[in-house]
Amino acid sequence: MNMTYVILGLTASYALVVSLLAYLVLLTNIHLVLKVMATVATVATIPLTFWGVGELRGLPSDGNLPGSFRMLWAQMIEPNALQGEDGHVYLWLQALDSDNFPVGPPRAYQLPYSDDLVTKVNEAMGRIAEGEEMQGTIDANEVLPETTSEALAEEIEAEISETRPGGATTAGERISNFDPSMLTFDTEAAPVTPAKPQ
Repeated sequence: MNMTYVILGLTASYALVVSLLAYLVLLTNIHLVLKVMATVATVATIPLTFWGVGELRGLPSDGNLPGSFRMLWAQMIEPNALQGEDGHVYLWLQALDSDNFPVGPPRAYQLPYSDDLVTKVNEAMGRIAEGEEMQGTIDANEVLPETTSEALAEEIEAEISETRPGGATTAGERISNFDPSMLTFDTEAAPVTPAKPQ
C-alpha cells in the first residue's frame, strides 16, 4: 500500500508541475526563451519520471549488476524472431559486500539474451538445485569491446524504431553493453568474520 501512495504522490507532483507550466506559458508575459526553456525542462522529466516509477514498481533493473552477489534464481526468455522480441535473461540476486555479507533485499535484474550467458546461468542454476549457494562476480578489469560511434548510432536508431505488440515503444529500456565474459559463478565464499580476541 505504501508503494501505491508513493506512485500516486509522484503522479500528483508531476501533474502540479505541468499545471504550473501551462500557467507560465499561457497566462504570463515572460520572455519567449524562458517559456521554451521551461517547456523543454518539463518534457525532459517525462523519461526520468517513467524510469523512477518503474524502479518503484519493482520492475527488473537494467542497470549494472553488483560486483559480487548471491544468485538466488534465474529465468531465460529466448528471442522470438516472429514477433520481433529480443530475448532476456532475468536474474534474482542479493548483493554481497566485501566481506561476503548480504546487503539489502534481493533484486531482479534484466540482461540481454546470449548463448554464453545462458550457458553460465544454467550451470549455476543446476548447482543451486543441488543445494549449493552460488556467488557471482563481475570482473571490472574485463574490457568491453570497442563500439564505434557509427555502430552506436545505428544501435540507438534501431532501438528507437522497434515497437512492441500494440504499438508501445521500447522507451525506458537502457542499451546494455553487458559482456558475459565479465561474469563468473562459483560456490559462495563464507562471510569474513572478525578474529576473536585472545
